[in-house]
Amino acid sequence: MEYEETYKSGSGDKITTPQELRVTEIPIGAGQDSHGDIRPLDKHAFNFWSVFSLAFSCINSWVALVVSLTTILTAGGPTAVVYGFIYATLCTMANVLSHGEMFAVFPTAGGQYHWAAMLSPPRYRAGISWFTGMSNVIGLWLGIAAAAFLCTNMVTSIILVNNPDFILTPAKQYAIFIAMTMFAPLSALGVGSKANRRLEMGLMVLSIVGSLVIIITLLAKASPRASGSFVFASVTNATGWNSPVIAWLIGLLPSSYAFIGFDIVYHVSEEMPNAKKEGPTAANWTIAFSGISAWVIIVCVLFSISDLDRVLGTSYGLPFAQICMDATNSKAATTIFILILLIVFSNATRGNTISAGRTLMAFARDGMLPYGSIFMTVKLGEPIYGIILSVIIALLVGLVQFGPAAAFNSLTGGSTIFFFISYTVPCACMLFGGRQKLNKLFPNRQHNLGKWGIICNMISIFFVVQSLVIYVFPAARPVTPANMNYVIVYAAFFSVVLVVLWYGYAKKRYQGPRVKLPTEDVVPHYDE
Repeated sequence: MEYEETYKSGSGDKITTPQELRVTEIPIGAGQDSHGDIRPLDKHAFNFWSVFSLAFSCINSWVALVVSLTTILTAGGPTAVVYGFIYATLCTMANVLSHGEMFAVFPTAGGQYHWAAMLSPPRYRAGISWFTGMSNVIGLWLGIAAAAFLCTNMVTSIILVNNPDFILTPAKQYAIFIAMTMFAPLSALGVGSKANRRLEMGLMVLSIVGSLVIIITLLAKASPRASGSFVFASVTNATGWNSPVIAWLIGLLPSSYAFIGFDIVYHVSEEMPNAKKEGPTAANWTIAFSGISAWVIIVCVLFSISDLDRVLGTSYGLPFAQICMDATNSKAATTIFILILLIVFSNATRGNTISAGRTLMAFARDGMLPYGSIFMTVKLGEPIYGIILSVIIALLVGLVQFGPAAAFNSLTGGSTIFFFISYTVPCACMLFGGRQKLNKLFPNRQHNLGKWGIICNMISIFFVVQSLVIYVFPAARPVTPANMNYVIVYAAFFSVVLVVLWYGYAKKRYQGPRVKLPTEDVVPHYDE
């Protein structure tokens, strides 16, 4: 899509500057386009159902909860997830609804950082949007590694179920981690756009059918089953913290992580023909359906616990594996159940990788990256070099598993922090002045929360701030190198990197998005 932007100069004269905001599409084997020809991503690559299936199959909230049972059962107990997950779902929905008002005005691959720029004061626009965008992409990079790490745990659990004498070394663990990480680029780039849409739909169906098979089998076979008082009223605290409230809040963290990555809907929006209407709806449906289904599944899994001590002391790596073995007394059934979790959750690495590639594409288009034309290159419907860079960084992050185990275990917390920052900055911009802009310029936008908008903004900001504080707490006391929470290390390291990059490179070069911001005094002339 080409357009001209007409700006008003200080003297009142109009200056028209033609711009092309397209993405270079290079056929496989053709190499770099010497003419710099810029073409768009396929704007019909996604429709409502394909975006919904992609988002649902990428976040797979129920799997994230099931593989986090150790934290849930030792910090806060079942109530931390039974009630805490409802709380997390409502707060995440408030966040997504807040984003929907911006999404309906400006669907863009840049997502959160474009919205932050759109609603920020011009004086601070560059810094706020750059910080938001970099937080998003760091969260995505860490999210790739975190998802691959959880998949590695599932693979290890399958091995231990069938070979209890297996000894996991850091080298073996990293080899499995590489395989799980490489699923993302191989699937995204190896089969083409149409096959990828079928893959996403198939993984969503497998997630739904597989979860039904698992919970029906466990509830039918488990004997004895856990009591209702255990599931809905028990509180446990094996963290070493004297306060049960802190323990309960720590147990809430898996519920916060369970929705990470829903912004993939935003990053593929330029490939939707009716993104302003269908995009926000797809995001809302993703959170609602994921929240309801995950709550039902985790409650059923908790009811399937026959022996809590055996589950927590399992030799199979994952408590879920012990629950399956206790219920079915079958290695084959347990292996199949964990394999279902592995297959559906492996798409989380792919989803974060796809999002990162498109965010880097938007960065390059806005002049945020050196050698930007490289990151605007598209093959097989994907910004290939952004995907490659993201996978390389995830593999480098994965090297921390050669250090303390707790450092690698903290990856989920590290990724969540940076995701949450990118999620909450646009909401804060809406709350402090941005809403007035949108209401004035776009009173009839597709998604308008009206008087509920401020409430949703405040809820989403409170939830993020509360989660950020709890995420840096040590998960257990007394604190040792083996159980230390390294989330603060990740946060501090990347914060220093951001400060250095901003003052050493970006501040002098980045003046804000080069794409048209709908809240600016700009009159677009479209030529489809």
